[in-house]
Amino acid sequence: MKTWLFAGALGTILAIAVPAAADHNRALTPPIPDTERSLDIDLKLGPNSFRLGGRFLGRDGSTAGAWLNGALRGGGFSLDGRVERDGKAHDFRFDADLDEWLHRAIRRDVTDL
Repeated sequence: MKTWLFAGALGTILAIAVPAAADHNRALTPPIPDTERSLDIDLKLGPNSFRLGGRFLGRDGSTAGAWLNGALRGGGFSLDGRVERDGKAHDFRFDADLDEWLHRAIRRDVTDL
């Protein structure tokens, strides 16, 4: 069950974060011909963790990049990542304690009867 919750949370976060990062300041950068840009993607999977990262490469080197790490831990999961563009970086971290939340939900149901 933890794996399905983790996969569902990861899918939701990626569905929200990826389009926002892709459209950020798109109109401010001049277009680069297709022959001078590329995308580098890195995916690493472990028994209880993963890392997904990527960067856009242009004629002057790396123009933007992002990565997302996720790990299952006792009682929940954690996600952290970074989005970089034009020398600016934005970090984030999300920790979820599912066991504590489930215990509280069960206690509320029992006490509400």
